[in-house]
Amino acid sequence: MNQQEIRKRFPEMKIRWVRFPHLETAKLHKMIGVRPIANTILGGKETGKSSLNECLASHYKQIIDLFGSRDNEGLAWLRSPLNKNNGNILFLKGETVTIDCNCADVKNTGDFKISDMTKYDVVISAAAFYSSIREEWKSVATLMDHLWYRQGWSEPICLVIREAASLLASRHILGEDQTHALNYTIYVLRELRHCGFAITLDTIRWFGIDRDIRAVTDYTFIKATGTEGLPHDLRFLYRYFNPFKIQQMKPNQFVVLSRQGAIGTGTFQLPYWHKQEKENLISQFDIRIKYDREAAYAIENKNQKVSDLEHVRIIKMRLELPETENSMNKLGTKIQRSPRTIQEQMRHHNNSISVVGSCDKCRRSQNKEYENRIVD
Repeated sequence: MNQQEIRKRFPEMKIRWVRFPHLETAKLHKMIGVRPIANTILGGKETGKSSLNECLASHYKQIIDLFGSRDNEGLAWLRSPLNKNNGNILFLKGETVTIDCNCADVKNTGDFKISDMTKYDVVISAAAFYSSIREEWKSVATLMDHLWYRQGWSEPICLVIREAASLLASRHILGEDQTHALNYTIYVLRELRHCGFAITLDTIRWFGIDRDIRAVTDYTFIKATGTEGLPHDLRFLYRYFNPFKIQQMKPNQFVVLSRQGAIGTGTFQLPYWHKQEKENLISQFDIRIKYDREAAYAIENKNQKVSDLEHVRIIKMRLELPETENSMNKLGTKIQRSPRTIQEQMRHHNNSISVVGSCDKCRRSQNKEYENRIVD
């Protein structure tokens, strides 16, 4: 399927440039699907940002849907025109999961190599394909490291990252300090294009991704802002657009800002294959998943200094002891751990709750009293 055929079969996008039109008229349409450009989509819940993400990605011949929401919306590619029913879709899964299906090939994420893209047009990593959130994050981090081995390329591959802020937080929770996790993400976005990867990512909040990440984006797409309005850095757009129009844009509408300063407004066709709110794509495509809980627990605790039960003990002492007794140093003395270890467990606990609503260590230990409680 050549580029012209792709554009006929996939969602159409129309843009009217209102500032510096001489810089961008028809330029984006010529680059999308052909060049490894980076796109960021800013939008609240139910504003169509995920649909726009799919619209942009669908113009590329090959796609890796890397990281998404918990409702497995990446599986919607199975009913897109990219699925040609000839085994050209690959599922990536955790080592502790067994998948039985007829709609795609299956491989452990750790075994995936970029050379596998010669066989597949779409690679999907869905949340349901991992026994735990932490296993998913570890697998995705490993996959990201494999992408660097693409030395030469003739066609760009589009990397789809839904909820970009969660991807950054995941590396932070896995043990990387905040600065290292941020620097890694910036490096990915800046350098992957040299390996022939286009990137489309979306975020709910403008400040959910760092300024340095936004700076390496070629095109920023803005969806309906709701009552919050535009962030301070983007309020100059109100000179060109009615604030109430931006607040109330329909799901198929957007405002776009290019890295060179051109500003436009546009519409796109909502992908007919996009996952609807109440759909269960796992059952719809008859994907049978089996989780090995014991193996998952062993992997979670492999080479970890602090067990899940000890983690719960630390959180319990921090929450229940009086302030004069629950400092990092005193807790470390009580359980014979360093103050840094205590701090790392509290950070893991709070970050897990912030990203997914509960602490995985507390949940596995069946300690419901603390799994949703933030530790000060």
